[in-house]
Amino acid sequence: MANNIGFGKIYDSTWWGNGVTDNSISWGIIYKDLAGSDDFIITVKTDNTGTSTDTQFTIPTSTSGITTPFLYDIETSDGQTITGNTGDTTITFPSAGEYDIKISGSFPYMFFVNGGDKLKLLDIKNFGIYALGSTSQYGAFYGCSNMVISATDSGNFGSVTNFIRTWRDCSSLTSFPLLDTSSGTTFNRAWTDCSSLTSFPLIDTSSGTDFQSTWYNCSSLTSFSLLDTSSGTDFSFTWYNCSSLTSFPLIDTSIVTNFTSAWFNCLSITSFPLIDTSSGTNFDRTWKSCSSLASFPLIDTSSGTNFSSTWEGCSSLASFPLLDTSSGTSFLYTWNGCTSLTSFPVNMFDTCSATNFTNAFRNTNLSQTSIDNILVSIDTAGQSNGTFNQSGGSAPSAVGLAAIANLTTKGWTITYTT
Repeated sequence: MANNIGFGKIYDSTWWGNGVTDNSISWGIIYKDLAGSDDFIITVKTDNTGTSTDTQFTIPTSTSGITTPFLYDIETSDGQTITGNTGDTTITFPSAGEYDIKISGSFPYMFFVNGGDKLKLLDIKNFGIYALGSTSQYGAFYGCSNMVISATDSGNFGSVTNFIRTWRDCSSLTSFPLLDTSSGTTFNRAWTDCSSLTSFPLIDTSSGTDFQSTWYNCSSLTSFSLLDTSSGTDFSFTWYNCSSLTSFPLIDTSIVTNFTSAWFNCLSITSFPLIDTSSGTNFDRTWKSCSSLASFPLIDTSSGTNFSSTWEGCSSLASFPLLDTSSGTSFLYTWNGCTSLTSFPVNMFDTCSATNFTNAFRNTNLSQTSIDNILVSIDTAGQSNGTFNQSGGSAPSAVGLAAIANLTTKGWTITYTT
Protein backbone atom coordinates (compact mmCIF):
# COMPACT_ATOMS: atom_id res chain seq x y z
CA MET A 1 0.00 0.00 0.00
CA ALA A 2 1.56 3.29 -1.13
CA ASN A 3 -0.09 5.72 1.32
CA ASN A 4 0.76 8.52 -1.11
CA ILE A 5 -0.96 11.80 -0.29
CA GLY A 6 -1.83 14.18 -3.08
CA PHE A 7 -2.84 17.82 -2.68
CA GLY A 8 -5.51 19.57 -4.67
CA LYS A 9 -8.31 17.03 -4.34
CA ILE A 10 -11.29 16.59 -2.02
CA TYR A 11 -11.49 13.25 -0.25
CA ASP A 12 -14.72 12.19 1.38
CA SER A 13 -14.05 9.64 4.10
CA THR A 14 -17.45 8.05 3.55
CA TRP A 15 -16.38 6.78 0.15
CA TRP A 16 -13.31 5.04 1.48
CA GLY A 17 -13.42 1.30 1.01
CA ASN A 18 -15.53 1.70 -2.13
CA GLY A 19 -13.08 1.69 -5.00
CA VAL A 20 -10.12 3.09 -3.00
CA THR A 21 -7.45 0.38 -2.98
CA ASP A 22 -4.19 2.11 -2.02
CA ASN A 23 -5.15 5.12 0.14
CA SER A 24 -3.22 7.36 -2.28
CA ILE A 25 -3.52 10.93 -1.04
CA SER A 26 -2.05 14.05 -2.67
CA TRP A 27 -0.74 17.13 -0.85
CA GLY A 28 -3.06 20.12 -1.14
CA ILE A 29 -6.18 17.98 -0.84
CA ILE A 30 -9.07 19.09 1.36
CA TYR A 31 -10.37 16.15 3.39
CA LYS A 32 -14.08 16.09 4.08
CA ASP A 33 -15.14 14.02 7.10
CA LEU A 34 -18.86 13.28 7.06
CA ALA A 35 -19.16 12.60 10.79
CA GLY A 36 -22.23 14.54 11.90
CA SER A 37 -23.31 15.10 8.29
CA ASP A 38 -26.91 16.07 7.53
CA ASP A 39 -26.93 13.74 4.53
CA PHE A 40 -28.78 10.44 4.50
CA ILE A 41 -26.08 7.92 3.61
CA ILE A 42 -26.61 4.28 2.66
CA THR A 43 -24.53 1.44 1.22
CA VAL A 44 -25.99 -0.79 -1.46
CA LYS A 45 -24.90 -3.92 -3.32
CA THR A 46 -26.29 -3.74 -6.82
CA ASP A 47 -26.02 -7.40 -7.77
CA ASN A 48 -28.11 -8.66 -4.86
CA THR A 49 -31.57 -9.81 -5.87
CA GLY A 50 -33.96 -6.98 -6.68
CA THR A 51 -36.27 -5.50 -9.29
CA SER A 52 -33.55 -3.39 -10.93
CA THR A 53 -30.61 -4.79 -12.90
CA ASP A 54 -27.32 -6.00 -11.40
CA THR A 55 -25.74 -2.59 -11.93
CA GLN A 56 -28.66 -0.53 -10.63
CA PHE A 57 -30.36 0.48 -7.41
CA THR A 58 -33.82 2.03 -7.19
CA ILE A 59 -34.55 4.45 -4.35
CA PRO A 60 -38.21 3.83 -3.40
CA THR A 61 -40.41 6.64 -2.08
CA SER A 62 -44.00 7.24 -1.01
CA THR A 63 -45.98 10.43 -0.54
CA SER A 64 -48.27 8.87 2.05
CA GLY A 65 -47.85 10.37 5.50
CA ILE A 66 -45.42 13.14 4.56
CA THR A 67 -45.76 16.84 5.31
CA THR A 68 -42.80 17.98 3.21
CA PRO A 69 -42.51 16.98 -0.47
CA PHE A 70 -39.52 15.14 -1.86
CA LEU A 71 -36.83 17.31 -3.42
CA TYR A 72 -33.44 15.69 -3.06
CA ASP A 73 -30.01 15.44 -4.63
CA ILE A 74 -27.87 12.32 -4.94
CA GLU A 75 -24.12 11.80 -4.86
CA THR A 76 -22.60 8.37 -5.34
CA SER A 77 -19.22 6.93 -4.45
CA ASP A 78 -18.41 6.41 -8.14
CA GLY A 79 -18.74 10.17 -8.73
CA GLN A 80 -22.29 10.60 -10.01
CA THR A 81 -24.45 13.59 -9.09
CA ILE A 82 -28.21 13.49 -9.75
CA THR A 83 -30.16 16.58 -8.70
CA GLY A 84 -33.78 17.67 -8.34
CA ASN A 85 -35.33 14.27 -7.63
CA THR A 86 -38.97 14.29 -6.52
CA GLY A 87 -39.85 10.59 -6.31
CA ASP A 88 -38.42 7.14 -7.06
CA THR A 89 -34.98 7.28 -8.66
CA THR A 90 -33.03 4.48 -10.33
CA ILE A 91 -29.24 4.88 -10.29
CA THR A 92 -27.14 3.04 -12.87
CA PHE A 93 -23.55 2.25 -11.86
CA PRO A 94 -20.63 1.36 -14.17
CA SER A 95 -20.43 -2.21 -12.86
CA ALA A 96 -21.96 -4.50 -10.27
CA GLY A 97 -20.72 -4.01 -6.72
CA GLU A 98 -21.05 -2.05 -3.49
CA TYR A 99 -21.57 1.71 -3.57
CA ASP A 100 -22.38 4.49 -1.11
CA ILE A 101 -25.25 6.84 -1.87
CA LYS A 102 -25.58 10.27 -0.23
CA ILE A 103 -28.98 11.96 -0.25
CA SER A 104 -29.38 15.63 0.64
CA GLY A 105 -32.30 18.05 0.56
CA SER A 106 -35.79 16.83 1.49
CA PHE A 107 -36.13 13.06 1.82
CA PRO A 108 -38.80 12.09 4.37
CA TYR A 109 -39.54 8.47 3.55
CA MET A 110 -37.92 5.38 2.01
CA PHE A 111 -40.63 2.88 1.06
CA PHE A 112 -39.49 -0.70 0.46
CA VAL A 113 -42.52 -2.39 2.07
CA ASN A 114 -41.07 -5.87 1.39
CA GLY A 115 -40.43 -5.27 -2.29
CA GLY A 116 -38.22 -3.58 -4.85
CA ASP A 117 -34.50 -3.60 -4.13
CA LYS A 118 -34.93 -4.42 -0.43
CA LEU A 119 -32.10 -7.00 -0.49
CA LYS A 120 -29.64 -4.55 -2.05
CA LEU A 121 -29.61 -2.24 0.97
CA LEU A 122 -26.65 -3.20 3.19
CA ASP A 123 -26.18 -0.35 5.66
CA ILE A 124 -27.59 2.92 6.90
CA LYS A 125 -24.40 4.86 7.64
CA ASN A 126 -26.01 8.15 8.57
CA PHE A 127 -29.67 9.13 9.03
CA GLY A 128 -29.11 12.88 8.66
CA ILE A 129 -32.18 14.46 7.07
CA TYR A 130 -34.08 11.19 6.88
CA ALA A 131 -37.70 11.25 8.14
CA LEU A 132 -37.81 15.04 8.45
CA GLY A 133 -41.30 16.01 7.22
CA SER A 134 -42.76 12.54 7.83
CA THR A 135 -45.55 11.35 10.10
CA SER A 136 -45.57 7.77 8.81
CA GLN A 137 -42.79 5.25 8.33
CA TYR A 138 -45.17 2.43 7.42
CA GLY A 139 -43.18 -0.46 5.92
CA ALA A 140 -40.17 1.79 5.28
CA PHE A 141 -37.42 -0.83 5.60
CA TYR A 142 -39.70 -3.87 5.73
CA GLY A 143 -37.91 -6.85 4.21
CA CYS A 144 -34.42 -5.29 4.18
CA SER A 145 -32.97 -8.48 5.61
CA ASN A 146 -29.36 -7.69 4.62
CA MET A 147 -29.39 -4.26 6.25
CA VAL A 148 -27.45 -3.18 9.33
CA ILE A 149 -27.43 0.27 10.91
CA SER A 150 -23.97 1.65 11.61
CA ALA A 151 -25.29 5.23 11.93
CA THR A 152 -24.58 6.92 15.24
CA ASP A 153 -26.99 9.82 14.75
CA SER A 154 -30.73 9.66 15.47
CA GLY A 155 -32.29 11.11 12.32
CA ASN A 156 -35.51 13.11 12.44
CA PHE A 157 -38.21 10.68 13.59
CA GLY A 158 -39.66 13.02 16.21
CA SER A 159 -42.93 13.70 14.33
CA VAL A 160 -43.57 10.11 13.23
CA THR A 161 -46.72 8.55 14.69
CA ASN A 162 -46.96 5.43 12.51
CA PHE A 163 -44.21 2.82 12.86
CA ILE A 164 -46.21 -0.11 11.46
CA ARG A 165 -43.81 -2.70 9.95
CA THR A 166 -41.03 -0.09 9.74
CA TRP A 167 -38.17 -2.51 10.41
CA ARG A 168 -40.05 -5.78 9.96
CA ASP A 169 -37.87 -8.69 8.81
CA CYS A 170 -34.63 -6.73 9.18
CA SER A 171 -33.10 -10.00 10.26
CA SER A 172 -29.44 -8.87 10.07
CA LEU A 173 -29.87 -6.20 12.74
CA THR A 174 -28.09 -7.21 15.95
CA SER A 175 -28.67 -3.88 17.70
CA PHE A 176 -30.86 -0.83 17.23
CA PRO A 177 -30.08 2.88 17.64
CA LEU A 178 -31.72 5.19 20.17
CA LEU A 179 -34.08 6.98 17.76
CA ASP A 180 -36.65 9.60 18.76
CA THR A 181 -39.93 7.68 18.74
CA SER A 182 -41.68 9.93 21.25
CA SER A 183 -44.65 10.68 18.95
CA GLY A 184 -45.22 7.08 17.94
CA THR A 185 -48.72 5.78 18.64
CA THR A 186 -48.70 2.53 16.69
CA PHE A 187 -45.75 0.15 16.78
CA ASN A 188 -47.68 -2.71 15.21
CA ARG A 189 -45.11 -5.27 13.87
CA ALA A 190 -42.41 -2.58 13.93
CA TRP A 191 -39.59 -5.07 14.66
CA THR A 192 -41.34 -8.33 13.79
CA ASP A 193 -38.85 -11.04 12.69
CA CYS A 194 -35.77 -9.03 13.65
CA SER A 195 -34.43 -12.39 14.69
CA SER A 196 -30.80 -11.34 15.26
CA LEU A 197 -31.48 -8.52 17.74
CA THR A 198 -29.86 -9.41 21.06
CA SER A 199 -30.84 -6.25 22.97
CA PHE A 200 -33.15 -3.29 22.58
CA PRO A 201 -32.60 0.35 23.58
CA LEU A 202 -34.66 2.48 25.95
CA ILE A 203 -36.57 4.31 23.23
CA ASP A 204 -39.49 6.60 24.08
CA THR A 205 -42.72 4.66 23.60
CA SER A 206 -44.78 6.72 26.03
CA SER A 207 -47.37 7.64 23.37
CA GLY A 208 -47.72 4.11 22.02
CA THR A 209 -51.14 2.47 22.19
CA ASP A 210 -50.81 -0.40 19.68
CA PHE A 211 -47.98 -2.85 20.37
CA GLN A 212 -49.45 -5.77 18.44
CA SER A 213 -46.63 -8.13 17.34
CA THR A 214 -44.07 -5.38 17.91
CA TRP A 215 -41.17 -7.70 18.80
CA TYR A 216 -42.75 -10.86 17.37
CA ASN A 217 -40.10 -13.54 16.74
CA CYS A 218 -37.19 -11.46 18.00
CA SER A 219 -35.82 -14.82 19.00
CA SER A 220 -32.30 -13.65 19.95
CA LEU A 221 -33.36 -11.02 22.48
CA THR A 222 -31.94 -12.03 25.86
CA SER A 223 -33.16 -9.02 27.84
CA PHE A 224 -35.62 -6.19 27.44
CA SER A 225 -35.58 -2.55 28.48
CA LEU A 226 -38.04 -0.99 30.93
CA LEU A 227 -39.91 0.92 28.22
CA ASP A 228 -42.73 3.34 29.01
CA THR A 229 -45.80 1.44 27.83
CA SER A 230 -48.27 3.32 30.03
CA SER A 231 -50.50 4.23 27.07
CA GLY A 232 -50.56 0.72 25.60
CA THR A 233 -53.91 -1.04 25.14
CA ASP A 234 -53.09 -3.91 22.74
CA PHE A 235 -50.28 -6.33 23.62
CA SER A 236 -51.39 -9.20 21.40
CA PHE A 237 -48.42 -11.27 20.14
CA THR A 238 -46.06 -8.52 21.33
CA TRP A 239 -43.17 -10.76 22.44
CA TYR A 240 -44.34 -13.93 20.69
CA ASN A 241 -41.44 -16.38 20.30
CA CYS A 242 -38.88 -14.18 22.02
CA SER A 243 -37.48 -17.53 22.97
CA SER A 244 -34.14 -16.29 24.39
CA LEU A 245 -35.61 -13.89 26.96
CA THR A 246 -34.74 -15.14 30.44
CA SER A 247 -36.44 -12.36 32.40
CA PHE A 248 -38.88 -9.54 31.86
CA PRO A 249 -39.13 -6.02 33.34
CA LEU A 250 -42.02 -4.57 35.35
CA ILE A 251 -43.50 -2.53 32.52
CA ASP A 252 -46.73 -0.54 32.87
CA THR A 253 -49.61 -2.59 31.47
CA SER A 254 -52.35 -0.95 33.54
CA ILE A 255 -54.71 -0.13 30.65
CA VAL A 256 -53.93 -3.07 28.37
CA THR A 257 -57.06 -5.05 27.52
CA ASN A 258 -55.70 -7.57 25.00
CA PHE A 259 -52.87 -9.88 26.08
CA THR A 260 -53.48 -12.54 23.41
CA SER A 261 -50.26 -14.57 22.93
CA ALA A 262 -48.22 -11.71 24.40
CA TRP A 263 -45.43 -13.99 25.74
CA PHE A 264 -46.33 -17.15 23.82
CA ASN A 265 -43.25 -19.38 23.48
CA CYS A 266 -40.98 -17.24 25.63
CA LEU A 267 -39.59 -20.57 26.65
CA SER A 268 -36.49 -19.31 28.51
CA ILE A 269 -38.27 -17.04 31.01
CA THR A 270 -38.02 -18.54 34.50
CA SER A 271 -40.07 -16.00 36.46
CA PHE A 272 -42.50 -13.22 35.69
CA PRO A 273 -43.05 -9.82 37.35
CA LEU A 274 -46.25 -8.72 39.10
CA ILE A 275 -47.48 -6.58 36.20
CA ASP A 276 -50.80 -4.74 36.40
CA THR A 277 -53.27 -6.79 34.36
CA SER A 278 -56.40 -5.35 35.98
CA SER A 279 -57.79 -4.10 32.65
CA GLY A 280 -57.05 -7.31 30.75
CA THR A 281 -60.02 -9.14 29.25
CA ASN A 282 -58.37 -11.45 26.73
CA PHE A 283 -55.65 -13.79 28.03
CA ASP A 284 -55.87 -16.29 25.17
CA ARG A 285 -52.46 -18.15 25.00
CA THR A 286 -50.75 -15.31 26.90
CA TRP A 287 -48.02 -17.45 28.52
CA LYS A 288 -48.48 -20.57 26.39
CA SER A 289 -45.32 -22.70 26.08
CA CYS A 290 -43.36 -20.68 28.65
CA SER A 291 -41.86 -24.01 29.55
CA SER A 292 -39.16 -22.69 31.93
CA LEU A 293 -41.57 -20.62 34.02
CA ALA A 294 -41.22 -22.14 37.50
CA SER A 295 -43.56 -19.80 39.39
CA PHE A 296 -46.35 -17.36 38.65
CA PRO A 297 -47.34 -14.15 40.47
CA LEU A 298 -50.74 -13.23 41.92
CA ILE A 299 -51.73 -10.92 39.08
CA ASP A 300 -55.14 -9.23 38.86
CA THR A 301 -57.27 -11.16 36.36
CA SER A 302 -60.63 -9.94 37.66
CA SER A 303 -61.65 -8.56 34.24
CA GLY A 304 -60.45 -11.57 32.28
CA THR A 305 -63.03 -13.45 30.21
CA ASN A 306 -60.98 -15.60 27.81
CA PHE A 307 -58.40 -17.88 29.42
CA SER A 308 -58.12 -20.37 26.57
CA SER A 309 -54.64 -21.99 26.59
CA THR A 310 -53.33 -19.19 28.82
CA TRP A 311 -50.74 -21.36 30.60
CA GLU A 312 -50.82 -24.34 28.25
CA GLY A 313 -47.44 -26.05 28.06
CA CYS A 314 -45.97 -24.26 31.11
CA SER A 315 -44.39 -27.56 32.00
CA SER A 316 -42.21 -26.28 34.89
CA LEU A 317 -45.04 -24.79 36.96
CA ALA A 318 -45.53 -26.89 40.09
CA SER A 319 -48.12 -24.73 41.84
CA PHE A 320 -50.56 -22.00 40.94
CA PRO A 321 -51.85 -18.90 42.78
CA LEU A 322 -55.48 -18.15 43.67
CA LEU A 323 -56.33 -15.83 40.79
CA ASP A 324 -59.67 -14.06 40.38
CA THR A 325 -61.50 -15.93 37.62
CA SER A 326 -64.95 -14.52 38.41
CA SER A 327 -65.37 -13.02 34.91
CA GLY A 328 -63.97 -16.04 33.06
CA THR A 329 -66.08 -17.61 30.32
CA SER A 330 -63.62 -20.03 28.67
CA PHE A 331 -60.93 -22.26 30.15
CA LEU A 332 -60.33 -24.34 27.04
CA TYR A 333 -56.87 -26.02 27.32
CA THR A 334 -55.88 -23.46 29.99
CA TRP A 335 -53.43 -25.65 31.96
CA ASN A 336 -53.09 -28.41 29.37
CA GLY A 337 -49.58 -29.84 29.33
CA CYS A 338 -48.56 -28.33 32.68
CA THR A 339 -46.91 -31.64 33.44
CA SER A 340 -45.32 -30.52 36.74
CA LEU A 341 -48.47 -28.92 38.13
CA THR A 342 -49.35 -30.72 41.36
CA SER A 343 -50.80 -27.99 43.59
CA PHE A 344 -53.93 -26.00 42.73
CA PRO A 345 -55.79 -23.67 45.10
CA VAL A 346 -59.18 -24.16 46.69
CA ASN A 347 -62.19 -21.97 45.70
CA MET A 348 -60.65 -20.92 42.36
CA PHE A 349 -63.93 -21.11 40.37
CA ASP A 350 -66.56 -20.54 43.08
CA THR A 351 -68.03 -17.43 41.40
CA CYS A 352 -67.13 -18.27 37.81
CA SER A 353 -69.86 -18.66 35.18
CA ALA A 354 -67.70 -20.61 32.71
CA THR A 355 -68.85 -24.00 31.44
CA ASN A 356 -66.01 -24.72 29.00
CA PHE A 357 -63.20 -26.55 30.80
CA THR A 358 -62.47 -28.81 27.83
CA ASN A 359 -58.96 -30.25 28.28
CA ALA A 360 -58.29 -27.54 30.89
CA PHE A 361 -56.32 -29.98 33.08
CA ARG A 362 -55.28 -32.52 30.47
CA ASN A 363 -51.78 -33.96 30.95
CA THR A 364 -51.17 -32.43 34.39
CA ASN A 365 -49.84 -33.99 37.61
CA LEU A 366 -52.45 -32.76 40.08
CA SER A 367 -52.52 -34.12 43.60
CA GLN A 368 -55.73 -35.65 44.89
CA THR A 369 -56.38 -32.61 47.04
CA SER A 370 -55.94 -30.31 44.04
CA ILE A 371 -58.31 -32.20 41.73
CA ASP A 372 -60.84 -32.31 44.56
CA ASN A 373 -60.44 -28.53 45.01
CA ILE A 374 -61.11 -27.92 41.33
CA LEU A 375 -64.17 -30.18 41.04
CA VAL A 376 -65.78 -28.88 44.24
CA SER A 377 -65.21 -25.28 43.18
CA ILE A 378 -66.79 -25.79 39.74
CA ASP A 379 -69.74 -27.52 41.40
CA THR A 380 -70.09 -24.62 43.84
CA ALA A 381 -70.37 -22.16 40.93
CA GLY A 382 -73.69 -23.85 40.04
CA GLN A 383 -73.44 -23.79 36.25
CA SER A 384 -75.08 -26.38 33.99
CA ASN A 385 -74.22 -28.25 30.78
CA GLY A 386 -70.48 -27.84 30.85
CA THR A 387 -67.45 -29.87 29.83
CA PHE A 388 -64.46 -30.77 32.03
CA ASN A 389 -61.38 -32.87 31.23
CA GLN A 390 -58.52 -34.03 33.44
CA SER A 391 -55.79 -36.56 32.64
CA GLY A 392 -52.59 -37.41 34.46
CA GLY A 393 -52.00 -36.96 38.17
CA SER A 394 -54.21 -38.37 40.89
CA ALA A 395 -57.78 -39.57 40.77
CA PRO A 396 -60.29 -37.61 42.86
CA SER A 397 -61.23 -38.81 46.32
CA ALA A 398 -64.78 -39.39 47.51
CA VAL A 399 -65.08 -35.62 47.90
CA GLY A 400 -64.23 -35.04 44.26
CA LEU A 401 -66.41 -37.93 43.09
CA ALA A 402 -69.38 -36.42 44.92
CA ALA A 403 -68.82 -33.15 43.06
CA ILE A 404 -68.66 -35.09 39.78
CA ALA A 405 -71.98 -36.72 40.59
CA ASN A 406 -73.56 -33.31 41.24
CA LEU A 407 -72.16 -31.86 38.02
CA THR A 408 -73.38 -34.85 36.00
CA THR A 409 -76.93 -34.31 37.19
CA LYS A 410 -76.59 -30.71 35.97
CA GLY A 411 -75.73 -31.90 32.47
CA TRP A 412 -71.93 -31.74 32.63
CA THR A 413 -69.67 -34.12 30.75
CA ILE A 414 -66.74 -35.01 33.01
CA THR A 415 -63.56 -36.90 32.13
CA TYR A 416 -61.06 -37.51 34.92
CA THR A 417 -58.16 -39.68 36.05
CA THR A 418 -59.26 -43.02 37.49
